[in-house]
Amino acid sequence: MSDTPDGRSRPTPRPRPAARPSPRPRIAGSRRERDEDATQETRRPTGTARPRAPRTSTAPVPDGAGGRAARRLPALALALALVCALAAAGAGVLLWQRLNPAYVDSSVFAATRNGVRALYAYDYRDSEGSVQGKLDVLTGDLRDQYEKDLGQGGIIDTYEQVSATTSYEVLDVGLQQVNDAQDTATLVVFGQYVVESVNSGDQPAPEGSECQVTPDGAQSCTQTVQVHVIKVKGDWKISELTLLTTS
Repeated sequence: MSDTPDGRSRPTPRPRPAARPSPRPRIAGSRRERDEDATQETRRPTGTARPRAPRTSTAPVPDGAGGRAARRLPALALALALVCALAAAGAGVLLWQRLNPAYVDSSVFAATRNGVRALYAYDYRDSEGSVQGKLDVLTGDLRDQYEKDLGQGGIIDTYEQVSATTSYEVLDVGLQQVNDAQDTATLVVFGQYVVESVNSGDQPAPEGSECQVTPDGAQSCTQTVQVHVIKVKGDWKISELTLLTTS
């Protein structure tokens, strides 16, 4: 510290710090650069970082009246579809059972077989009994028609004149339909209608017919008939008859 002319002391100035030398520029491939690179390598973590799984945003499940209604709609549609399927299946089963009942009263087959036999049977030696046998197996309008046709002066007189006998040999009986109460049925009867008279052996069978002359001198014709039978006071009667084959 020095004195001033007025006698006051002058502060001594502080010495300035010496200027630091600027760092030398790094030269690629120099030893210093290699050392620094090695130091940085040793500072890097040796473990392998696991990649983070991406976050997936999940939409909130709807709740409340709207959510419950959305869940009920598929269940309701499925229930309605199931009900419709069951109804259709039930209707199909009922229709099949109606057309193909599990049990059919076997008496309808025997009654139809015997009824067709009686309807086609005739013996000139008992003309009155033959006519009554035909009428006994018929009912309704069909019975009235036969009673009229078999009266005196009709075909019966012709049968008596040629000493005719007729019969029907049943070969098979098939059921077409029967109602639920099993008191009405439709059947098909297969068989041979045989006619024998004093001149049946002398006459050839009509051309184109399904008839032939037997060794006994009778004419046997294939005939298939459809009959509709109903129960009348517990007995099966023929109410309709349709000839399916011509002879």
